[in-house]
Amino acid sequence: MKKIIKVFLFLLSSSLSSAQWEQTNGPYGGEVHCLAVSKTNLFAGTNNNGVFLSTNNGTSWTEVNSGLTSKSVSSLAVSETNLFAGTNNNGVFLSTNNGTSWMEVNSGLTSKSVKSLAVSGTNLLQAQFDEVYIYQLITALAGLQLD
Repeated sequence: MKKIIKVFLFLLSSSLSSAQWEQTNGPYGGEVHCLAVSKTNLFAGTNNNGVFLSTNNGTSWTEVNSGLTSKSVSSLAVSETNLFAGTNNNGVFLSTNNGTSWMEVNSGLTSKSVKSLAVSGTNLLQAQFDEVYIYQLITALAGLQLD
């Protein structure tokens, strides 16, 4: 009898602990190519409609593209309160206010076709085809603040 109870409890616990995917409510308006999280904010980068922000785990989304000159976003990265967006043809953009406004940070890039972004310590790394660039965050962001 003890064995049967143990087996039953094992089967019950394993079925209760299995997670499953659930679709969020959007964002609508383009293929989502990347996601990033900053505190309680969820960002989605899309192929044709820029960056979207959700503050409620995907229940609703808002476009946050002011100053983003390319809405073809291939990658997103977060470093503390800084959000970076890599675009397919206009380089890298920075937002210090959760996407409310953006500014280009492309000094030194030979191509503005960004494939991926990653943060490592105090560096932002950016890949373009067969090249990788390093952006030193502490030096580059000193004194930068968007309105």
